[in-house]
Amino acid sequence: MQISRAQLRRSFLPVGTIALSLLMGGVIAPALAQVLVATINDNPITSYDLEQRMKLLRVLKKPATRDAALESLTSDKLRLSEVKKYGIVPGNSEMGGAIARVASEIKVPAQTLASQVQGAGIQESNWTDYFKAEAGWAIYVRAMNKTLEVSEQEVRAELKKKGGKAAVPNEFTMREVVFIVPASAAPAALQTRTREAEQLRMRFTDCQSGLALARGLTDVAVKEQFSRSGNSLGADLRDILEKTPVGHLTPPQRGPSGIEMVAVCAKRDVRDDVVAGEDIRQELLSKRLDIASAKLYAELRSRAVVVKR
Repeated sequence: MQISRAQLRRSFLPVGTIALSLLMGGVIAPALAQVLVATINDNPITSYDLEQRMKLLRVLKKPATRDAALESLTSDKLRLSEVKKYGIVPGNSEMGGAIARVASEIKVPAQTLASQVQGAGIQESNWTDYFKAEAGWAIYVRAMNKTLEVSEQEVRAELKKKGGKAAVPNEFTMREVVFIVPASAAPAALQTRTREAEQLRMRFTDCQSGLALARGLTDVAVKEQFSRSGNSLGADLRDILEKTPVGHLTPPQRGPSGIEMVAVCAKRDVRDDVVAGEDIRQELLSKRLDIASAKLYAELRSRAVVVKR
């Protein structure tokens, strides 16, 4: 199948932007002795690469054996090489979307995943290659299957099976509030900022006055407003948002940028057939794209020259 670079770019539907401070920094790799363990189409993989990937796989709750790490690195290199042929270079928003999808799959908030990756001591190039491969490959698969559709009849049948309006959870309108703390800050500084965040949380009773109050504090960032449906969030984060009253802040949480909270400014009941139907359409389409992705990768993997040392 022949496709142009322009067609690839036009066919990609960008994911929603989310605040993911994981993209703001990484871990510097120590100078360690490295042993060549394999080559993938003449691209080297070292023992250090394997150790780093095993750490990442543990964070992602995936099998973390040496064989699993080697296959994961192989997948990255093959997919990145393939999408590069078409000029696909994922940006921060696409990377953020990939991180959000992975976080949802393992049922943790994206910020928690970011903190865990940084806390595991994983070299920046290792985790960025993983998420670049995820993001770039998603663009590529959509482009190669741009005619893939889900019929209205299929949507109605699935909606009926799921009970119609009960299929879709609430939509949340939110603003992130961050008490900025340098990565090198001492534990005492973190404790102080956490207490300050708790004090704001107690005084925060509505978004209009509460956000104005937050903006008046030293080294506090108030992010842009955004909305998400409950089904697009991880179970843990959705549970926290559902328990937080409108006009209040979620409990403070340590994140890569500092002490982070989310202001819940509105909740909207979106339990109607139109929204539910669109959600089901995307769910069915996603499953079909997963099948297409597996087939494309299998073809790519079968042509690869993998030499283990």
